[in-house]
Amino acid sequence: MLKHPAKTLAILSIFFIILAATFTISHAESTGSPEATGGVLDLTCRNWEQDGIVALNGQWEFYWQKLLAPGDFQKAEPVSERELIVLPRAWNKYVLDGEELPGDGYATYRLLIRHSADEVLAIKIPRIFTSYRLWANGELIASAGNVGTTYGQTVPQYLPQVKYIRPEAGTLELIIQVTNFRHRSGGILESIQLGPAEQIIEARTRNLALELFLFGSLFIIGFYHIALYIFRTKDRSTLYFGIYSLLISARTLLVGEIYFIHLFPGFSWEAAHKIQTLAFYIGVPLVILFLKSTFPEDISRQVNTFIQITASGFGVLVLFTPARIFSRINTLYQVFSFAVIVYALYIAVITCLRKREGSYLIGIGLSILILFTINDMIFLSIMLADSDNHFLRSFVTRGNLSSWGLLLFVFTQSLVLARRFSKSFSEVELLTEQLWELNANLEEKVNERTLALETSKEELKKAYQAVSRSEKSLKDLMQNISHDLRTPLSAVKGFANAILDGIVEEPQEQKKYLKRIIEKVNHLNHMVQELLDLSQLQSRQLKFEFSRLPVDSFIEYFSEKYSFDMENENIRFRTIISNWQSKHPDMAALYVMVDHQRLERVFSNLLNNALKYTPAGGSIELRFSFSDDDRNLIAEVSDTGIGIPEEDLPHVFERFYMVSKARQGDSSSRGLGLAIVKEIIEYHNGRIWVISKLGQGSHFFFTLPVYNINESDPDFRSGQA
Repeated sequence: MLKHPAKTLAILSIFFIILAATFTISHAESTGSPEATGGVLDLTCRNWEQDGIVALNGQWEFYWQKLLAPGDFQKAEPVSERELIVLPRAWNKYVLDGEELPGDGYATYRLLIRHSADEVLAIKIPRIFTSYRLWANGELIASAGNVGTTYGQTVPQYLPQVKYIRPEAGTLELIIQVTNFRHRSGGILESIQLGPAEQIIEARTRNLALELFLFGSLFIIGFYHIALYIFRTKDRSTLYFGIYSLLISARTLLVGEIYFIHLFPGFSWEAAHKIQTLAFYIGVPLVILFLKSTFPEDISRQVNTFIQITASGFGVLVLFTPARIFSRINTLYQVFSFAVIVYALYIAVITCLRKREGSYLIGIGLSILILFTINDMIFLSIMLADSDNHFLRSFVTRGNLSSWGLLLFVFTQSLVLARRFSKSFSEVELLTEQLWELNANLEEKVNERTLALETSKEELKKAYQAVSRSEKSLKDLMQNISHDLRTPLSAVKGFANAILDGIVEEPQEQKKYLKRIIEKVNHLNHMVQELLDLSQLQSRQLKFEFSRLPVDSFIEYFSEKYSFDMENENIRFRTIISNWQSKHPDMAALYVMVDHQRLERVFSNLLNNALKYTPAGGSIELRFSFSDDDRNLIAEVSDTGIGIPEEDLPHVFERFYMVSKARQGDSSSRGLGLAIVKEIIEYHNGRIWVISKLGQGSHFFFTLPVYNINESDPDFRSGQA
């Protein structure tokens, strides 16, 4: 069926034929029912058991702006100003004395029923707009709300009821007082029914059962669809469908038998009416949102936006205005809804023609929902409410069918969901089979690939580290050049311009300026070389020539070298060597792996710094010792100089970092020496640190790993430990 549009159209045609036949039968029944004439309904020939319930339609006595009780009709003087009005209808636009009546006001209805019944009858009272009192043969048997002659005295309430009557022989008098100041329409808009008590009770029970069945079904379905959306938020159609179902389920309790008011009699009439109206107002755009989510390529974005904005505007009006105001715009919204319905039908047709997934089932369900919704719109329209014997009353005999339409729509939507799930499960099963086939040889392939990956992992890691260091080194080099070359270049340019511009004319002065230029250029050359060295050190691109050097030879060489170099300086210098022989009887087996030339640069830089910041008469020490775990050689260069401020200590090994002015006495300092020292030590797998206090000298420490000749040599591939 889903693959053939012709079959779908045939099913829809059959459905419409059945519905039309139902309307025809209803029309035939309604035309054969007795109607009141001149305020009197003759049921003397009626067989209550066979003919059943009768609608008390026809001409009732009507007394406008009068609240008459049974006693008023028993007075000697007859009640004057009697009019006749055909029920069911609103008193709106009823012509009285040449003028149309408004919706606000109050009136009394009276009907005499001639009968031959000798059994207990029951009267089924629908909702009446908007409060009433009902007497039967002088006895007050039912009321809803509070009947009054002003807005303040009147309390509205919709309360359908069933009451029992034991009619007196021959005649049954019904008198109804009706007041309305809260709704656009006033009066009795639905048929009052009379019949045997058992049949009336059975009809009401059946209606209640069906409405509760509808409420429960739609509520569970709505909750189910919202749960589907929570677990799969990608598909919003289930969210919109779930909200719509919950709205209609709530509306089901507020129409028909209005069971909600029986449960909560004190519930606000205004709030109940807003909920009932909003369910309809919000439902229209929700259907379009559902279609938009289901068929996104077929719904115009502009049309969808227009529908949502328009419906939201009407909804806001319902929320923030009383019923007597927003009930007057129902006609406008019904016209808008009818236009949306036409558009929805158009979407249903084109999706079927384009063969969208699930379009046929959704089209069937949507068509049924739309048909039933149109029935309710006509039943509740002012076109029927404000007219006598409108021809549509013969076809639209009852309202509140949209809930049944939604239930049928839910059924088709469930079929669409079932088909989607079935298709998804089939695809999952197919993919599972394919995965099992792939998995048969997957373990062997994974092992092969894992072995290959493990083989290349180290190489990739080293390559990545090298590239990262190179990038950082290049970036730092550019920053360093722009940072430190600007000042000397500016000086060179200034000296040259002074000569070229004739500011300096004396040959001796020019010679002095040229000499300064040469000094600055030499300074620049040295600085560039240091920057290149530091950049290569940081990127690990500088090749080191590591060689094995016994620890005692290492200490002896550097101790003697710098003791000799410091002899001519105006300071005290000494070298301190721990008693290694007592601690390490196998000293001959211990050695360090060093690049001799680079280590000389480390010692030279540290000792020159100490000499630079130690005043005449001070002292410098070079100390060698072992770490506590005997795995590292510790070299210490200490002085009694001016020291380093505490806030500068964390930054002394950073490039271009200059400490306080007290330590900037040499303008040739570039702030690169300690950064280079740090990189060289880290190249040797060591670490460097400083301890200092301002005015108390400084202590620079660095470590070198110590190895045993009986162990294998450390790995110094690519110039790096």
